Amino acid sequence: MQTDAVWHRGQTLAAGQVAEFKVWSELIRQSTGGLHIFLPLRDRGIDGVVHRLQDGFYAPVQVKARTELTPAGQVHITVTESSLADDSALVVATLVDGDRLGSMVLVVDEATFRRLAAHDLVAGREYLTAAFEMRTNGRSRWAPYLVPRDRLAERFGSTGLKADEVGRDLERVSDRGVIGFLGEAEVIRRLAEAESLRLFRPFPDLETVEVLAQHAGSKRFLGLQVKTSGWDATTVENRVHLRRSSFRPAPSTYVSVLGWDRDRSSFADSCLLIPSLEVPELARVEGEWMVLELEPGAEHHRRLEQYRLPLVSLGRAVERLVQPPSP
Repeated sequence: MQTDAVWHRGQTLAAGQVAEFKVWSELIRQSTGGLHIFLPLRDRGIDGVVHRLQDGFYAPVQVKARTELTPAGQVHITVTESSLADDSALVVATLVDGDRLGSMVLVVDEATFRRLAAHDLVAGREYLTAAFEMRTNGRSRWAPYLVPRDRLAERFGSTGLKADEVGRDLERVSDRGVIGFLGEAEVIRRLAEAESLRLFRPFPDLETVEVLAQHAGSKRFLGLQVKTSGWDATTVENRVHLRRSSFRPAPSTYVSVLGWDRDRSSFADSCLLIPSLEVPELARVEGEWMVLELEPGAEHHRRLEQYRLPLVSLGRAVERLVQPPSP
């Protein structure tokens, strides 16, 4: 097998980034939208999170790649032991073969990778190495975890959405405007204040969850759909619309609603944090939309008052929802 020699000579980081995006592209293509990708806003050891829409499952992923085979025809993947911090996270390792991934891809959880890898101690640091051939019929201990490139999405439990389901998801794409973007940026800023949270954004932005948080200790995920309702002195009543066809409630998904004071160009002091499973009972149906009626800037949000909290405490509130259970 010939490989792209252009990536040789110290361009490991660039090749790794190429491999990451090729893996994400394959998963999106093969699942026809059934798998969505979230990318980290800060590098804390996870390259991305794969969201399986059919059941809401989140899989943290590290992607490892090499640009050439060894003389023995193997792919050698070496990582530091300290970089494997989540036993349930998946290591996806392969060859970058020209303009595509290699014909076979290794998909294995970190705990198994640690158990099967060769261990070496160099200058006081422990390194783990996996060496595998690009075929499944070998006798290697890695063979059970190798999957053909074109069946990669199946390893993540997705065989693709039906055509009508793809259409419903694509309806989600829309320009939320300046105020919507400000709201998402503000939520990210508030969550970033919680040191234990890892933050991710969807790539591309095609689903209910717009900001994803993972607790570094418990490894639990919580997804947020962010809604921002603008108001001013002449407009007291306002609404938040959620498209029924693309709204996917799940126990790990919440809706965060912020108020934006147009007169002062600032956010309201309070916000809403609503479990997505409770939204259908709180909203009024108007055709294809679910509508939450608000009074931004006022003391009460009608039936939503129980979900109100100070905006400054949003990060702590999310942190509490995903923190490890008390012993």
